Amino acid sequence: MDRHHIPYDMVHHAYSEGAAQSAIAGHVPLAQMAKAVILERDDGKSIMAVIPAADKVDLQRLNYLVHGEVQLAPERTLEQWFNDCDPGAIPALGDPYAIDTLVDDALLGMADVYLESGDHRDLIHMKGDDFRRLASHWQHGQFSMRPDPWSRTERM
Repeated sequence: MDRHHIPYDMVHHAYSEGAAQSAIAGHVPLAQMAKAVILERDDGKSIMAVIPAADKVDLQRLNYLVHGEVQLAPERTLEQWFNDCDPGAIPALGDPYAIDTLVDDALLGMADVYLESGDHRDLIHMKGDDFRRLASHWQHGQFSMRPDPWSRTERM
């Protein structure tokens, strides 16, 4: 972000695991918290999908967007790509890791965006305009979905 002259600040919070829990611990709006989901394409290439922290990736929509099949990347892939991060605290920025990044349109309309910083105690905060500038060369589309709170399978 420094290289691209993107202003940001850090939000320190109590130890928490997962983007949604970090948003709660950092007292930031869950809708404005971005999380990274690492996927593998059918050609073996890894990609990062950046979605709102409360959402899940809609694989069918994402498959259509990337013109192929994707699946969640195995843990060993995450350890290889993000060896400078605590497990489960991957920043929702693929550029520093040279990984193709896709961003869900829901995040592009936010006034502010928060994301993991690579540990379980700090969040990166930036204005929405700065996030959009950072994400301007990422592919984007609508490929996240909110879990149904009444679905028994979503709670399991």
